[in-house]
Amino acid sequence: NIITGETGAGKSIMLGALSLILGQRAETKYFFNQDKKCIIEGLFLLPDESLKAFFEEQDIDFHVESILRREISTDGKSRAFINDTPVTLTVMKQIGEKLIDIHSQHATQEVSDPAFQLSVVDTLAGHEQLLTEYREKYKQYKKSQQHLVALQSAAAEARSKQDYEEFLFNELEATALKTGEQEEMEAELEMLNNAENIKRSLANSYSLLSEQEMSVLPILKEAISQLQSIEKFNQDYAALAERLRSSQIELKDIAQETSALEESIVFNPSRIDDINTRLDIIYRLQQKHRVNSIAELLEIQEQLSDNLSQLLSSDDEIEKLTKEISQTRVELENIAGHLSANRSKAVGVTEANVAEILTKVGMPNARITFAQTFQELNKDGKDNISLLFSANNGQPPAPVGKVASGGELSRLMLAIKSIMAKHTAIPTLI
Repeated sequence: NIITGETGAGKSIMLGALSLILGQRAETKYFFNQDKKCIIEGLFLLPDESLKAFFEEQDIDFHVESILRREISTDGKSRAFINDTPVTLTVMKQIGEKLIDIHSQHATQEVSDPAFQLSVVDTLAGHEQLLTEYREKYKQYKKSQQHLVALQSAAAEARSKQDYEEFLFNELEATALKTGEQEEMEAELEMLNNAENIKRSLANSYSLLSEQEMSVLPILKEAISQLQSIEKFNQDYAALAERLRSSQIELKDIAQETSALEESIVFNPSRIDDINTRLDIIYRLQQKHRVNSIAELLEIQEQLSDNLSQLLSSDDEIEKLTKEISQTRVELENIAGHLSANRSKAVGVTEANVAEILTKVGMPNARITFAQTFQELNKDGKDNISLLFSANNGQPPAPVGKVASGGELSRLMLAIKSIMAKHTAIPTLI
């Protein structure tokens, strides 16, 4: 179908209305009457029900004759409907892209884009599922490569610290620190440094209790004797005597224990030296690691041990991931090979079909060639597709963007899209 008309006849208005029901942005300043709400409806025939799944996903009733409606109020607010079901502009745009392909002057420039040229060949090759599989695997491949680089960087940094951390760990491990030993040694050192004073005080205490003539136990014994001599006169005297006897027994035990403790106290310079040496090691380590307790030193020792273990495990992980990446690379090369083969087959058929259509639109001598070269693996495979064009006999094909005029580009794009329309679900091409 062809719609023609002079400048100002309304062709652009029709395209603008179509764009609105396809989800494009609305601007009220372009409306004929900005004081009235604008309503645009489009009836689309969908006989093959190819879009039924999309309608179901969006919870929209599917009809072979489906109506798209756009309402724009005077304040610029917009509402969209599909078969009277309210939808977002995003949904309307998604379904619009599946219904109509509007070929504009700007779109003509796409024919010079290598990405578009490759997409043309891929569409005609009909290997969408294989290409999707490749792209998913390639995405994971690149993600794994990034993870490997991060692991290698972290391992290199850890390895640069490995010697020093091993030294710190070995130093702490060789010290054989024990929880609570610092407090015990500090208390023992305090006692040893005051051994003479402690021994003297214990000896004096024992002497006051039992050895001297006027010490506690002899005097207590005399007091008991005096009370026993009068206990027959009153039970209270007997009770007092009994209480003193109990105290006498307790004081004898205290005196004996005091004597034993005094004898156990030995001034031991060698032991003092040993404790000071051990504490000096502990204090030095605490100062070195900027902590105040053995418990904190033991935590540092455990962390150093974990760091060294992780370095070994990271080496294993790097080796494993490297093998996985190599295997994925082999798989990608294999799939890319199939994609290349499919593209090679599609290129020949496409060139012939486009040439046939160009003849019908007044370019009988035009020739196109899809030059296929290979490059490093990327998200689309390993093929580089370049569309070469020649408008006249004897003129060697050259990159289309450099040699084709605006009119030639438009007709070439029309030919390409008309062929692509046979391989896609888009029912309308404008």
